[in-house]
This record gives sequence, structure tokens and C-alpha cells, in this order.
Amino acid sequence: MTTLSHSGIPNQTVSSNRFLTISNLLSISRALLAIPFAFVMLNETPSSRLWGAAIMVLAALTDKFDGEIARKYNQITEWGKILDPIADKIAVSVVAIVLLVLGNIPVWFVVSLLVRDLLIFSGGMYIKSKKGVVLSSNEVGKWTVGIVSLALFLMVLNAQTVFIDVFVWASTILLAISFSMYVRRFTEVLKG
Repeated sequence: MTTLSHSGIPNQTVSSNRFLTISNLLSISRALLAIPFAFVMLNETPSSRLWGAAIMVLAALTDKFDGEIARKYNQITEWGKILDPIADKIAVSVVAIVLLVLGNIPVWFVVSLLVRDLLIFSGGMYIKSKKGVVLSSNEVGKWTVGIVSLALFLMVLNAQTVFIDVFVWASTILLAISFSMYVRRFTEVLKG
């Protein structure tokens, strides 16, 4: 099946529709790591923050390696193009919600993050059903996830630093930019 590049131009055909690949299992494991993360953070023991940070680092490693393995071993699949961003959204959303429960993150930031991700997910499913294509992540989207994750990581560590505010505002700007770019691609594909 054909996928679209960042600009909406058809890319190479993915290798298969296989579900059980190493890269897909890494994406699934990243989403599942949200469970132990929530458990250790909400227990609020003296080491909760360190365990939470360690789980975030492990999740980041699965994100790094799933794409590399998919490309290296020709495991780029339709499922992978869906599972990878969903795993990112689940992981980031759970971390943000846990931090909100603990009172470490502004409500407006969590709401903007969740609403954006829900709209992008819904739009992606709609395009897939109507046009049969998967809108792949673009560089701005990847940078957005990275900066948001860094802000959340600092909050998990309870770092008392001005950098948290800088990363929160940078994340907010990137969330808006990446969403507007997604809406533009969504519209182009829908019309095309």
C-alpha cells in the first residue's frame, strides 16, 4: 500500500502488512511501559521519581531502536506506521496525566497535548479509511515529541530549573506548529 511523505507525495511501498515484527513489538512495549510508570509514580515512594525516569529512558530507547530496526531489516509495515505514533501518544499522555495528578504540570498544557493528539489520531484514522493512506510523522512532529518528552522528563525528576518553563513553552509552540502542518497535509490528501 502506498504511504505519503511529509509533503503528501507518495513514498515507497512498505514491505508488508506483517504485524509481528521486532520493531512493532518495540512500539507495543513502549505503550505498555506506561503501566509500570504510572504505578511507580503514583506510589510516591522515595525512589518513585528515579524509577519513573528510568522507565522513560527505557521507553525512549524503544522509540530509537524500533525505527532503526525497521529500516535496517526491511520491517517497515503498515502496522508499524500506525503503532509507532500511537505508542508515542499513549506514553506521553500517560506521563502527562500522572504529572497532572501529582500537581507537577499545568492543566492547560495537558489539555492542549491530549486534544492535539486525539485530533491527529482521529484524522489519521479517517484518512486511512477514506483514502487508504497513512500520514507518516514529519520532522516537526518528531521534534515536538522530543521536546515534550524532555519537558516531562525534567518534571518527573522534579527538577527545579528555569529550563522546565522554557521547554513547556517551546513544546506548546511546537504542538501548535505541528498540528497546523498536520491539518494542511490532511486537507491536501482529502482533496487530492
